[in-house]
Amino acid sequence: MVKLLNWFTTFSLRRLFTWPATFNLKKLFTWLDKRLLEIGIIILSIFIPLYPKLPLIDIPHTWVYVRAEDFLVALVVGIWLIQLARRKVSLATPLTFPIFAYWLVGGISLLYAIFVLRPHLANFFPNVAVLHYLRRIEYMILFFIAASTIKDLRIVKKYIFFIALTFFGVCLYGFGQKFLGFPAFLTMNEEFAKGIPLYLPPTARMTSTFAGHYDLAAYLVLMIAFFGSLIFGFKNWLVKILIFFLAFLGFILLLFTASRISFAVYLMAISFMLFLQKKKWLIIPVVLASLFLMNYLTGASERFGKTLRVEQVVYDVRTGKPIAAVEEFPSLKEEELPLGTGFLALPIIETTPPEATNVAMIRKSLRTATTSSEIATISGEFLIKRTLVYDISFTTRFQAEWPRALQAFKRNPLIGTGYSSISLATDNDYLRALGETGLLGFVSFFGILGVFGLLVRQGLKRIASPFTRSILIGTTAGLLGLMLNAILIDVFEASKVAYGFWILLGITVGLVQLIFPKRRSLIKEAIEVIKSPLTTIVGLSFVAPLVFWSTFKNYFVGDDFTWLRWAVTSRFSDIPKFFIASQGFFYRPLAKIYFLLAHSFFDLRPYGYHVVDVLFHLGCAIGVYLIILLITKKKFVSSLASLLFLIHPINAESVLWISSTSHLFASFFYLWGFVSYIKWRTTDGKWKYLFLTLTILAFILGLASQEKMLTFPLAILLYDLIFYQFKVVSYLPFWILAIVYLWLRNLVAQAHVLSGDYSYNFKNLVFNFAGNLVGYLGELIASYHFIPVYDWSRVFLRAHKIIALAVLILVALVIGKLLKRVKFREWWVHKEFRLIVFSLGWFVILLLPFLGLGNIAERYLHTAQLGFFLVIALLINWIFERLKKRNLWLGLVVAFVIVGSIVGFYLWETEKVKQDWYQAGEITNKILLALPSNYIEFPSDSGLYFVNLPLRQNRAWIFPVGLKDGLWFIYRDDSLRIYQMSDLEETLDLVEDKPVTHTHVFLYEDGELKEVSRK
Repeated sequence: MVKLLNWFTTFSLRRLFTWPATFNLKKLFTWLDKRLLEIGIIILSIFIPLYPKLPLIDIPHTWVYVRAEDFLVALVVGIWLIQLARRKVSLATPLTFPIFAYWLVGGISLLYAIFVLRPHLANFFPNVAVLHYLRRIEYMILFFIAASTIKDLRIVKKYIFFIALTFFGVCLYGFGQKFLGFPAFLTMNEEFAKGIPLYLPPTARMTSTFAGHYDLAAYLVLMIAFFGSLIFGFKNWLVKILIFFLAFLGFILLLFTASRISFAVYLMAISFMLFLQKKKWLIIPVVLASLFLMNYLTGASERFGKTLRVEQVVYDVRTGKPIAAVEEFPSLKEEELPLGTGFLALPIIETTPPEATNVAMIRKSLRTATTSSEIATISGEFLIKRTLVYDISFTTRFQAEWPRALQAFKRNPLIGTGYSSISLATDNDYLRALGETGLLGFVSFFGILGVFGLLVRQGLKRIASPFTRSILIGTTAGLLGLMLNAILIDVFEASKVAYGFWILLGITVGLVQLIFPKRRSLIKEAIEVIKSPLTTIVGLSFVAPLVFWSTFKNYFVGDDFTWLRWAVTSRFSDIPKFFIASQGFFYRPLAKIYFLLAHSFFDLRPYGYHVVDVLFHLGCAIGVYLIILLITKKKFVSSLASLLFLIHPINAESVLWISSTSHLFASFFYLWGFVSYIKWRTTDGKWKYLFLTLTILAFILGLASQEKMLTFPLAILLYDLIFYQFKVVSYLPFWILAIVYLWLRNLVAQAHVLSGDYSYNFKNLVFNFAGNLVGYLGELIASYHFIPVYDWSRVFLRAHKIIALAVLILVALVIGKLLKRVKFREWWVHKEFRLIVFSLGWFVILLLPFLGLGNIAERYLHTAQLGFFLVIALLINWIFERLKKRNLWLGLVVAFVIVGSIVGFYLWETEKVKQDWYQAGEITNKILLALPSNYIEFPSDSGLYFVNLPLRQNRAWIFPVGLKDGLWFIYRDDSLRIYQMSDLEETLDLVEDKPVTHTHVFLYEDGELKEVSRK
């Protein structure tokens, strides 16, 4: 109890500052010399959060002002600089170098923006840019001041006391604002920022002493996580209760802010804190209690309910685009999707067909399908649907702020376009960093936080003190909260939050330095982290959206409309039929279920479908990483192979073509099923049969996705023969399921069979097998550059079967000769040799169903690539290991050059093929929209002939099939007869011989669709 009084109830300045017992001038100056910075940090910790953001000096071209805290900070910084010059304090911290690196990159970006980019940037003002740059230095320099004052544990405890006192004051003012009418001082617009006191109604979102409810909520998450952790740092129950009460007050105030993102972040931060504190059993009760309180506090649950809400929305049935909410529609004016309105279609749950009616007459200028232009009046047919609508705070980010930041990043990817160049707010600190300071600024800023994470990781391994551990864990959990908040808020630029965060970070780092002045090198710590599987998975998760982000806007092509039409005309009650009736389609029951569900949310907006495909491709890359890691135990090999798998350009057809989603599903379940199988083989104990169950489940789901899953029993047999042992009983469940699948697919469902070039020709089976094997291998090595070689070789060898046979015999003899020289028994003991055999076996087994076909398709390569990249990664690793024995740096340089060259080549090729798929979507969209621009409707049973429609844009599909289904979405007329033709004269002859009156011939020429006829 005495300790408690000494800590939290006494306000004796003598206890807090060890005031000199007797006063004289020399002792006073000596005391001030020792304590002035300490007092400065305490004053800043109290003043900045509690003092409102009242303006002092106006800055032209912005409503950001110089305020009182800026002068106070400048005073403390001046004192610190004097002490630094006197060598009374030091800059030496683990974060010094990354902070200085960030300041350097920021300075370069600022100068480049002012002297080079300024003429090309709209609304860019150098004085504002300099202010933004200096503000960031101002925030971060408090880290050095706070860290340099930590001389003993007493100072840390003193700081925590005043931070707690300030936190309590913020909470009291917030409650006073809600219940007693205390004024708010906001900076949410130019008028508010002038310091006008505002009196908020009780139903408003509370801001306390902060400039906005988002800033307050972010601060509260940081403090709740910090003090929540401190509960476990004390043994005294009265202290625990006081700290819990303080954190609980902060939580209630968080609910009064009604900040949805911060509440969700609070749940994650507090769960992370409990996990680090080894109190996992508390996570579920705390989350449930938090949700319960949120639900019963006014102003919180209501706002959460508005995040996504159902409304009646009017859609144009021709384009599938939302026009407006029902109450907005009587204006009779066609609207684009307005800023601040986002739509996700929900399933229509009703027994009668949805209402479709001519509700407006719209007059607009249209390009006709002939060679001229005219003004056409059309009657728009619209569909009223129940729709999930998300509100303005989200769509403002999606439609305005984030694209602006991305555009700035694309303009100058390395150092960005300078501070303040993308407006005052971006509402995403990550995109803001990329847009303003480019990749260098992004890496250097978040590198600071990464180095802190390494320090905490090292500290938690060695620190036993509950108090010190709780400070480290609380700061780390609070930092996680800020980083998650930064996804939707510019939290690191919010001054009150930023000041408090950098002070707290300085206290924590200073404490670690105090306890462990001689620490292990953080470089070694970083190497361990880099080698961890989690780091690779996080890295892949970062690379995937970075590579494929631009493809999310790609429009549908060909076959996509076939899937979408099928989804529109199906109901959820039809799901059982998917497994027993193919309806003339491929056997893809799982893909059908997916499209049925996905269409309910994404409707005719391709963005969502592309995101799902990229996520599954990422999941496949992670599966590749885990398989190779489990087999090789080599982290570099598995990381490199999975990266190459993720970015190889040959994956474009699998990832960018929505119609190939079923192949992605099969790849995903194949790879993760194989991971589970390896774990089953290598795990003992209670988890063993869980992995077997997951393997069987993955096999079933893979079979429901695509036929290549039939090779799975051969792949696990290959694994057992090479790395484990052969047991017949292990494969029985898979063979039984495979037989059941074939029975369902071929006899019950009567699925669509292979045809054309994508079918088996037993007369040419051997030639196709060898040619396709070479073709797929060549595509992996040389990307799309090999395809012309493959096409020419196939045409030539088909015309010269004798030469083809001679080449096959010669290759077989060479392979046989080489195999005779291989000493299998001697080499088999070397794991690298067995890995090579496994890689080759995997490559052939996964391609086995497709090698006999009459042509190749890149999507069939998706899963088989694992074998190829495993060999490449092993080869690079072998070169590195050999060179490392001579000289470590030589090995590193050579490995870096090889890997960099391969990755650079793949990324370059991927960018080109991404552009092809984008153009393919644009061509598809243009062709489809050309018809409704000129033909409101066609008479029933009309015949539409399309001549010379493009099949591909290089290797990107346009209209191999799917035209009929695409036009169905425009006209919804099943009687239309649609034909794709290749010869115009032949088509015109055919039309003249047809008895049908209503026929139209459309020719695609010079990028335009034109109607043609014989005069």
